[in-house]
Order: sequence, then structure tokens, then C-alpha cells
Amino acid sequence: MDGKEYYFYDRNQRVSISEHDLVGKEIDEIEGFFTRYQVDKLHTSERIYVLKKYLFGMFKLKLHLYLNDDTVYDYSIKM
Repeated sequence: MDGKEYYFYDRNQRVSISEHDLVGKEIDEIEGFFTRYQVDKLHTSERIYVLKKYLFGMFKLKLHLYLNDDTVYDYSIKM
């Protein structure tokens, strides 16, 4: 990772949330921030959102949210 901190915005681009603020949030609270991203995996224990696509979609930068009882306990951003 390049050390860049990511910020996600709501539908109206008015309210933002930092990637570090994701931990401890309920998935219902933060779902509105990810409406513009493609969902790669939707599961009760993990959700994966595609942040960026490179080389015609062959490579993807993905946000992995790890859930426990609908609460985010960890996240990672991977290529």
C-alpha cells in the first residue's frame, strides 16, 4: 500500500468518513458511503467493494470490510 488514507463520501458528496473510522461502525451506518462503488462480494462476515479498476478491469483496488454481527471489526485495502 502506498500509505494514502482513503475518504469515502455519502451520496451527496457532503459528508465524508475516513478509512480509519470504519472500525466499530454498524454496516447500516456506513452503507450509504459505498453506493457508488461496485460490490464484489456481499456476505454476512465480509463485504468487498471495488474502489478503482486498472488496465481495463484486470486489476482492482478493493476495500475488504470484515464484519462481526453487522459491525466492522477490521478492514483492508488490497490490489
